[in-house]
Amino acid sequence: MATSPSESTLEKILKIQTELTAAKPEVPLLLDLITLRSKELVSGDGAVFELVEGEDLVYRAASGSASNQIGLRLKVTGSFSGLSLQLKESLNCIDSEEDNRVNREACRVVGLRSMIVVPLYFDMEVLGVLKVLSAKPKFFTDADVHSLNMLSSTIAAILHNAYRWAEREKRLQSMSYLASHDTLTGIYNRSAFYDYLRKGIVRIQSNPISLTVAMFDLDGLKQVNDTYGHAAGDFYIYQFAKRLSNLLQDHDILARLGGDEFGLILMSPEPKESVFSFLSNITKLVEGEVLFESIPLQIKSSLGVSHYPEDGEDLESLIRKADERMYLDKRERKKNQTR
Repeated sequence: MATSPSESTLEKILKIQTELTAAKPEVPLLLDLITLRSKELVSGDGAVFELVEGEDLVYRAASGSASNQIGLRLKVTGSFSGLSLQLKESLNCIDSEEDNRVNREACRVVGLRSMIVVPLYFDMEVLGVLKVLSAKPKFFTDADVHSLNMLSSTIAAILHNAYRWAEREKRLQSMSYLASHDTLTGIYNRSAFYDYLRKGIVRIQSNPISLTVAMFDLDGLKQVNDTYGHAAGDFYIYQFAKRLSNLLQDHDILARLGGDEFGLILMSPEPKESVFSFLSNITKLVEGEVLFESIPLQIKSSLGVSHYPEDGEDLESLIRKADERMYLDKRERKKNQTR
């Protein structure tokens, strides 16, 4: 079995290094790119970047089969990734069903049988763990471990520099903040949304409160981009997030999930009818005219809502139901506009 990368693999590594070096120094963007390219490099089913936050490892970026696990939290102690950090070396799990070093139940939840974990350090600073996984046992080779090791120093340096750049430009003090917030709007991102929703589902088991998931999709963003350029589109997205944030309470979780899609988590003692009425009212208040360099833009959005437990008792079901209702609302709004 070959232990060194082939010439074609070395070319791929160099290409990835060049791409990462040329990318914008934005931590969420870099983490997404890192997980995607690492998965591709060793032909894994998925990849995640795990950030150390206190006693937990949090999936702050994920690609491939691991995408729906973004925001997942695992304890550092007792985890394979935690062991990698402790030993400061890359580890290869041949088969999670036979390897006593891994959290077998967590592996089953994620759907993996084999994985490589690579600790990312810059000098003595812990940046996180890169994990590439496969649903098949005995999938990764020693050459795959070597390839990811070759890439790891570049990844660590680029993430370190991006963090320091943000620290200087925006006076931010935490890698965790950068990895959990959207660069454009300053609100939470997808990984934080999934993280908080998982926590909310656990919390509601012992609290007499309701949990509501609301999904928003901006109407007309493509037209704004096509007509006035992406700067206008970014302004449109930013203004929606700012207006909506101003109508929410501090404990409400608003996140930009990507593009023109936003998610909101509400934990409330109010009945679901009252919560839905509140959401309908704030949606109307958010909509309206904003001026971009004297150009009037009309903010409009579609809304879909789901409630725990009647619409689902797990994260995926709640998000799927809210998404379905949001797209139904979008279709109805388009119909009304053509009448």
